[in-house]
Amino acid sequence: MAAEVSAGKLDEFANGSLTPVEVGGKKVLVARTGESVCAVVNRCPHLGFSLTKGPGGLTYDDGVVQCAWHNSRFDVCSGENRDWVGGFAGRSLPKWSRGALALGRKPKGLDTVPAIVRDGEVLLQLD
Repeated sequence: MAAEVSAGKLDEFANGSLTPVEVGGKKVLVARTGESVCAVVNRCPHLGFSLTKGPGGLTYDDGVVQCAWHNSRFDVCSGENRDWVGGFAGRSLPKWSRGALALGRKPKGLDTVPAIVRDGEVLLQLD
């Protein structure tokens, strides 16, 4: 059964940015847009590495996060995969080489985490 857990006050999350947090033993990314939030597990489905800690650093723009390792791109609110293994450490690779870097893994989306704002508090539903 899912438990509702506080990730912090809404004003602790900068509008238009992505914030990594650890809540209930889970590493989660919280994206704030105005008064609403979205959240995903901070783990790339390609090899399970952090989306934010790696040689490419945190890259987030217009609701899309890029994996710090292999440049896969994901919509933070839906978890949808936008681009699979596009490079390494923030640098693009030619399309012909992507298959080798993907290591036979098929494109997958991120695991989303239900998130709401209630009384100025960001609440996540964790299993």
